[in-house]
This record gives sequence, C-alpha cells and structure tokens, in this order.
Amino acid sequence: MLSALLAAGSFLALSLNAPHIIVEMTEGEIGEEVSYHDGRVHAPHQAGSIGKYVCTLAALRMENEGLIALDATIADLLPDFTGPNAEDVTLRRLLESRSGLEDKLIPALRADPDLPNQTVPFETAINEISVGPAKQTPGLSFDYVNGNWVLVGAILERAAGVPLAEALQDWVLTPAGMDSAYILDRELSGPDPVIALEDSLPLPSFMACAGGLAATATDLLKLSQYPFVSDDFNFDDRIALQKVTSPEQDYTLGGRFKLVTEAETGAARRISWQSGNNGPWYAFVAYDPATGNGLAMLTPDASNGEILLDKRAAWLEARGLEGVE
Repeated sequence: MLSALLAAGSFLALSLNAPHIIVEMTEGEIGEEVSYHDGRVHAPHQAGSIGKYVCTLAALRMENEGLIALDATIADLLPDFTGPNAEDVTLRRLLESRSGLEDKLIPALRADPDLPNQTVPFETAINEISVGPAKQTPGLSFDYVNGNWVLVGAILERAAGVPLAEALQDWVLTPAGMDSAYILDRELSGPDPVIALEDSLPLPSFMACAGGLAATATDLLKLSQYPFVSDDFNFDDRIALQKVTSPEQDYTLGGRFKLVTEAETGAARRISWQSGNNGPWYAFVAYDPATGNGLAMLTPDASNGEILLDKRAAWLEARGLEGVE
C-alpha cells in the first residue's frame, strides 16, 4: 500500500481485461496457476505488504532460536537507534502496527522522490527516515506506519548477522519452499521480469520489510501454509499469528486474519488474509489452517479491482464460508 499512501488516493481497481494469475490450494495441495488475459504464470510479481508477513515469520523463528525477543524494546534490539521512545516500544508493537510512533518514511519519500534510488544504509535509515516521536501510548491503537518496518528490518539484519535479503531467504523463503521468491533490489530482476502497466515505487533494501517481496502466486500459498505445517514453528507461534490485536482491522502480527463463519453451522474461525499493493501491483493470498484450503491472486495492473474482490468473495462462498465484516 506504499504507493497508495504516497498518492493519498486510489486503491485497487482491476480493469476487465487486466492480466492476472489465480491459483487454489485444496486440502494442502496446490493446483495449477491459471492465467487470465495473458497474465504471466510462475513469474514473480511484486507482493507489496505481504513482505511484512515474511518479516514477522522471520522474527518468530529468530525468537525461537534465542536471537531476539518480541517483547524486547527497540533500545534492547537496536542499540544504534538514536530516535525517540526506544525504551517504550517493543518489537511486538512494531509487528502489530500499534507502536504509537509517527511515520517519517512516507513524508521523506514525498519530499525526495529520488530517495528510493539512493544507497541508504540501515543505520542512516533508522535514525533519519523511519519514525518520529510517539503520537500516542504504544499499544493503544492501530496505525499503519511503514516506518515501523524499517526498524523491523534493521532488527532482523542485526540479529541474523547477514544482509536482510539473505536473512529472509535463509529464515523464511527457502524453508517455506518459495522457489521463485526473492527480496527486491528496488525492482523485479531476472532476464524477463513481469512489466507493470504503470510506474511503481522502487523498493530498496531498507524498505524490504515494508513491501519488498517478489513472489509467484504459488509462492504466496507456500508462505501462508508454512507456519502451520512446519516444525519451524510451535503451537505458541501459531496462536500469536492468529491473535487479533486490532479487531477493526483483523490485524495480528504483520498481517491480517479474517473472521469467517461456516455457512451451515455458523461456527467461527479466523483464516490468513494477506494482501499487498505497490502502485499497479496487487497481491492477495488467503489460507485456512483448519482445512488446508487457500487462494492466491496476482496482477501487475491494479487499475480496477472489482474482479479480484469478487473472485475472492466467490472463493469463500464455494468453500462454505462467509466473511464477517
């Protein structure tokens, strides 16, 4: 949602003939990617804020290995941070989007459009263009502050002892089996990358956790399934991922778990409901841990989004589920 925030305007609207990819998972088995209007199957697309979920899974794994603690403060985890409220805000609050801190990243990008093309080390980014003084008590309310995720990325890089892109590959993308996924170096790479129909915000390394994931639709299903089927995560991790801290947003740690009910019984549960947007790029993935069913969709042309919104609603209905708004 980075470009939308910069523009302070339009969100998703997929035109009737926009290229897009859809793939379903049924009881843990991933089907074939289906192309609509010349969408590129098995080709990485920008996945936007789903990168936040990747970084959250990395944080959970690192906590299990004793490298970090989610309830440690920024001051504990990032000694180089000289900004405000370091003793008051924990990593958990950053992941929940409830830090209370002011966002400096989006204003910095608006003030200097060339900023994403510059080489900015994490030490500079965290202290100059990430967050400002707390606007409210940490934990009090939800606030989608992308600058939080500059701090998260710096924390993960410091804990792993390697560049953030390498750390996320080692701790999440590779063990999840996301064979085509990688962390952006500003733009999609490779010999024949998917081309979006409009310009998007370049995403340098210090913004990787804010929205720097490149992935196929199949990769997104593997990501969503990973924490629920792998021994890399324990029972407490799964509970934490599904514990909603901002009910009005369905927001948990680094993403959303939507409340649904079974149409026949009325029984309620939450399912993983992750999305990302960077200008024309839009990504969505749902996964139901109770059944192993899932849906992933990608497009490089999010100029009119009713089609994808309708298709994900139809998927819920086909699975006998109703979304609770």
